[in-house]
Amino acid sequence: MEYVCVFGASCSKIDRNYIDSAFEVGFLLAKAGMGMVFGGGDSGLMGASARGVTAGGGRMIGVIPEKLNQPGIPYRECDELIVTPDMHVRKATMERLSGGYIALPGGFGTLEELMEVLTLNQLGYLCAPVVILNTNGYYDSLINQLNECAGQGFTHPLYLDIFAVADTPSQAVELVRTHQIPKLPNKMKDAIQDDV
Repeated sequence: MEYVCVFGASCSKIDRNYIDSAFEVGFLLAKAGMGMVFGGGDSGLMGASARGVTAGGGRMIGVIPEKLNQPGIPYRECDELIVTPDMHVRKATMERLSGGYIALPGGFGTLEELMEVLTLNQLGYLCAPVVILNTNGYYDSLINQLNECAGQGFTHPLYLDIFAVADTPSQAVELVRTHQIPKLPNKMKDAIQDDV
């Protein structure tokens, strides 16, 4: 796997554990010989993971929409900074460049990015490992909700194997390298059968 996409918060006024954990993810990716694709920002967990890559001597590609490509926002040490016209193209570009995904804690944008790659895997547009880094139990409620989706029949239980959950940065980097997505049910076929 050449590049791993890392999703994460752009805010910095958060517990220091989140910042340190994000830095470690970037550092460990670099040491494992994997590049990082990320949102291109200098602040929050995006910036922390980018500084980790830099400290580890790794390489990274930042992908940022035009609206956010303003002085002081992009991480200046990106090996490549791709500027896109909007958020939709940004996500598509990040997906095209990446062989796996790690979701750090984050807000609405991070959650949306995570749910998109889970959905793309579910529908067969992607076949790539997705790892949720559950620092400080941040994602406990989301993981419970995803289990609830399967428990109440809104999604096939096998789709829960699309993602893996890590408690530490080292687990996250190892899982993004090794997690295997099982053969999944054909969602379109299931939908047609459900409607008959």
